[in-house]
Amino acid sequence: MRSLFEFGKAIMRGQRQERAAADLKAEAANMKLPSDAGYLLFLKYCLFVLFGYYNARLFIVIRPGFEGLFTAFFALAGEATALYCINTFPRTVGAHKWSVGIFGALLTAFSVTHATISFFNLDQHAAASHFITLYCEKIAFPLLFSLLLAAAVVIPLTHWRKKALAARAKAITEIEISKAEVLTETAALQAAALTEQARLDYLTQALAIEAEYVDKVEQYAQLKMRESKALEGISDPKIREEIARLLGRSSIQPAEKAQIKELPASGWNIRGNSSH
Repeated sequence: MRSLFEFGKAIMRGQRQERAAADLKAEAANMKLPSDAGYLLFLKYCLFVLFGYYNARLFIVIRPGFEGLFTAFFALAGEATALYCINTFPRTVGAHKWSVGIFGALLTAFSVTHATISFFNLDQHAAASHFITLYCEKIAFPLLFSLLLAAAVVIPLTHWRKKALAARAKAITEIEISKAEVLTETAALQAAALTEQARLDYLTQALAIEAEYVDKVEQYAQLKMRESKALEGISDPKIREEIARLLGRSSIQPAEKAQIKELPASGWNIRGNSSH
């Protein structure tokens, strides 16, 4: 009985845990987190539209004509840039976050200041009209253009994609440098191989010339030996001298042959005594 009672308690405990888990899940599903859209988003855009209107109005009043309209257009561009920076700030990181934050704050301050001047018509007050006109003509215009130019240059440069592109460019540069080094080394090796081949061809040709030269020298020596033998074989000294001159050689004596000199017919006897 006790075991059955404990088994029933375990089943009931499991059911309670399941119901608690279901209740937590339902509570989490029904929980509504605050949204970043809705009324506050609508209010933000309405305020920037209002700021844009008063900024454009101020510059058109201070500088009537085409220049005023042209400057008002860039004032509206400043409003749009400030709104872009504010919307981008929560969705970025690093240097890009700092750049959009700084330019968003500067352009928003610029917009609010000039919208306030325009709303209260401070340019028409006797005490402030001269100062405000001087400020709008000498400071506000260059300041607006400088902020827009700096924002247009700095914000894209600090974007995280530029870092990725820089890393990619660095990798591609290293690859191209490696290719260039390989091509240069290959060209150097090919040049060295061509040089060695040319040296080998030169040595082969030199050996062939030397061998041919030796053959010609041997042929020449054999020819001269035959020439000498031919001259030595001529017994007539006049003919031999004449032919030697024609060949550009000095006089050559014929080869002496072993001959028994004949004794004179008279004057000496066998014993070497005089016949007298």
